[in-house]
Amino acid sequence: MKFKEVDTETKLGPPHPSLAALLDDTQSADWLAAIVTLKNEVIGSNREKSQAVAHGLLLRLLQWLQDDTLEVEFRTEVAIVLASLAKGGQGTINTMVQLKTVPTLLKCLNNLNLRYTEAVLRCLRSIFLSNMEAVESLYEENELGSSYIPHLLGLLSCSQACQECITTILEKGCTTRDQQVYLLQSNALSFLAPLLSSDCYRVQMPTLHCLANMCYKNNAVCSTVAQEPYLIDVVVKLTGRDRPSEMQLAAAKVLTYLHRAGTIQSTDPIINRKTIGTLVRMCKRNRPLEENVKGAETLAFLIEVDPNLQVQASITDHLMTTLQHYLHYTDVKKVSSCDKKEVDWGSEMKRAALLAFASLSANDEEIRDKVIREVGMVDHILSSMNSCQKGEVEASLRCLQSLTRSVHQIRTILHDSKVWTPLLQMLQTSDRDIMVLAVTCLCNLVLDFSPSKQALIQNNALEILSEYCHSSDHTIRINAIWAVMSLSYYSSESLRERILTALGVDTLLMRLEDPIGLVRQKALGIVRNLFTAVYDPDDRDTPSASSVPKIGKRMGDRTVIDRMVKLLGSEIIDSLFRTIENQNLHPEIIEQALCAISNMADGPSCKGHIMGRTDDLQTMIKFLTSSPYPEREAIQCLQVPAIQFFNNLVESSDDGAYQRMLVLKNMGVHKVLEEMRSRYSSDIEARVLDCLKYFS
Repeated sequence: MKFKEVDTETKLGPPHPSLAALLDDTQSADWLAAIVTLKNEVIGSNREKSQAVAHGLLLRLLQWLQDDTLEVEFRTEVAIVLASLAKGGQGTINTMVQLKTVPTLLKCLNNLNLRYTEAVLRCLRSIFLSNMEAVESLYEENELGSSYIPHLLGLLSCSQACQECITTILEKGCTTRDQQVYLLQSNALSFLAPLLSSDCYRVQMPTLHCLANMCYKNNAVCSTVAQEPYLIDVVVKLTGRDRPSEMQLAAAKVLTYLHRAGTIQSTDPIINRKTIGTLVRMCKRNRPLEENVKGAETLAFLIEVDPNLQVQASITDHLMTTLQHYLHYTDVKKVSSCDKKEVDWGSEMKRAALLAFASLSANDEEIRDKVIREVGMVDHILSSMNSCQKGEVEASLRCLQSLTRSVHQIRTILHDSKVWTPLLQMLQTSDRDIMVLAVTCLCNLVLDFSPSKQALIQNNALEILSEYCHSSDHTIRINAIWAVMSLSYYSSESLRERILTALGVDTLLMRLEDPIGLVRQKALGIVRNLFTAVYDPDDRDTPSASSVPKIGKRMGDRTVIDRMVKLLGSEIIDSLFRTIENQNLHPEIIEQALCAISNMADGPSCKGHIMGRTDDLQTMIKFLTSSPYPEREAIQCLQVPAIQFFNNLVESSDDGAYQRMLVLKNMGVHKVLEEMRSRYSSDIEARVLDCLKYFS
């Protein structure tokens, strides 16, 4: 590896005597004294550190560190100097990483001298605190045929200094799922658990952070944590008010991850009282800004998917008022205590508050209304959507996504504020993450009952979304096809034709057979929506989310179904029937296909075409009598559209209904329905009875 050489004659002054002695091979007798002197010179001086590195000392230090012929006392001083250099500027640390300092240090850990080992570990810790590029070196195979992880875990019992360093190294070395799994398989939890009860703060904190990193979105690790004797009890104890606030926050983060993995239930006081209470406390104005931010974003993650926790948090210690202050925090740039980088705390406070409000208002309409009225959230969202900080923009979109789940808010303030305008611009951003979130928000704003829908259509939102349905990025594809499905929901015939023109039948066919199940499900949802009657808005209420029509008189122009079937063509119809025959698919995908077929059977001209597909009729009968899925809920969710399918075929107001009824009766449909009358839920029974009346 080549590095750019420094012109020492023009850019550097002469080396200090101690440095000169270390660079001179003829003065080896003076090296020990010189290294001790240099150690004192570089401590606390980044300039002296940079000078030493620029004069080429690093390579020499690394060579000495590996030379077993040198006295261990000298090599220990070398390691101490390296550790000091690792606390220098970012340029110095980057150079150390480029020179393979981390692998060299790891190889030196097999020495039996404790002071030397501690010095090497301190150097590793200093490097990982500032630069994590070499983390993979921890997991690389060494001369003993394994990684360095087992050896590091074994060194934990040597001294408190080893514990301080190794727990930090492991914390920084656990950022991916593979690393989580490796640490779990190395029995790291059994080594770390006792350290949580250490009387040394510098041991407890990195241990907590390492435990949190291991637990984050990893069910296997969290399950093992639950099996460790008293481990959860110890973590709960560390959230106590008698502990330093940083420790309370770190412990609450561990408990949060355990809950999200299902290890601790939301009904457990550990979560709904202790953890929520701790995190809300971290949001108070008397806490450092860094704790405010971490407390709010951890709380957002804790309550994100649980409506009961969202309500509980909203009424805990004036949380919403506290978070409201975050949104008015003035821009202040300070250095973070974690990574020593300058942080725009004004933006970070807004980001954290928006994430918390997004979770709080995810499900409860009363909370949403309070957030909008008392906090003035929409104005803050619009402001943050224009931020130059990506994290703040993403958080504003997540908050908007929660608010768009409310029909009332979509029809009122979200429309009045024209939130769709910046969203439309974000659809065409080059930033993939922001674009995906913008599409997610649009999924609700383009629904039939949204007054913003027409403005979005007029500004070519449909065409942009249809283009994204071709994306090779499955997340983009999922969100785009989902948004198009929302657009097609109870849409006019002209809009349906425009959807087919923009999306294309070929693209729709590809998405119907997409390898990603959710994409396939939403594409089937589009077909299902296209195959519904066109209703006069005055003849219906806000449509429900139900896939299957309710029992009763059907209204609307059903001839549009025939025209849509003709536009889509036989390949789409064949794909629907192939889908319901594929027992390897998730029942929700099968259900959508059945709903689309059932809706198609409501088309006046489609009925005769379907009656000619005898094999497909037999397939539909099978859904009444049996199911490839053992779960009762899955069986019934497939039976409902199957019953509706036959109901649509024999509905007496349609031409040829009697002849179709006779054919189906001869195929055994009437008998199957009779057998179903008392075997299932009241909803199933009512649908069966409604269908049977046409067979009498």
